[in-house]
Amino acid sequence: MTTLLLALVLALGDDAEALEKFKADTKGKDAAGRAAAIDELSKTKSPKICAKLASMLTNEVVDVRCAAAKGLGTQDDKKRAIPLLAAAVAPNAKEPLVLAAIVSALGKLGDEAGAAEINKHVSHENLDVAKAAVEAAGEIRSGSSFDPLIKAMKECEETLKPRDKNNGGGFGGGRFGGPGGGNMQNFREMRERAQMLKPEIQKVLVAMAKVNCQDAQDWELWWKENRAKYKPEKPS
Repeated sequence: MTTLLLALVLALGDDAEALEKFKADTKGKDAAGRAAAIDELSKTKSPKICAKLASMLTNEVVDVRCAAAKGLGTQDDKKRAIPLLAAAVAPNAKEPLVLAAIVSALGKLGDEAGAAEINKHVSHENLDVAKAAVEAAGEIRSGSSFDPLIKAMKECEETLKPRDKNNGGGFGGGRFGGPGGGNMQNFREMRERAQMLKPEIQKVLVAMAKVNCQDAQDWELWWKENRAKYKPEKPS
């Protein structure tokens, strides 16, 4: 008991010292200086530090929010950090850089509890967010990620289908294509997004499944056969 109390006292002391230093380090500093101070603060692991980092996920500039998300992704108290990160998604829905940092942090925590939030973003229209979510799904390797990853791959394949000259010139039949779906610049952007995202999804699926399927349809068939027996193998 004495040892546990001593450890608690030392931890509380670390909290207070780290927070006091953070306060001094951020006084009068610009965004870069505050972000650097957050990196230093994140080296201390505790519930109070988690709470402080979470408070900077809103009402701060983008660079500072990203640093706070990254810091939460390094905390030991995953049960506390994951809900704090998930709660910051809605307030940052219009800030793709912050959203990407949040899903990346959830991936770094490597806990199944973060997979549900990550899965929501693997088809995000912003490439940086989608890639961050795909990579994060690959770090957790949850069975729950297969369906959204395969769906995202299918959408990419639909976007990359050759143009149908007899049907208004749209790309494919997915949600990013179709006749009258936008101008040529939008089509090019959608195709570029799909070209960059699909190989990332393929790489993660291969790492998770330990097999190499050719396309979304093959992955659907494989997952249908292996869903019940899939056991995630954590990266070494």
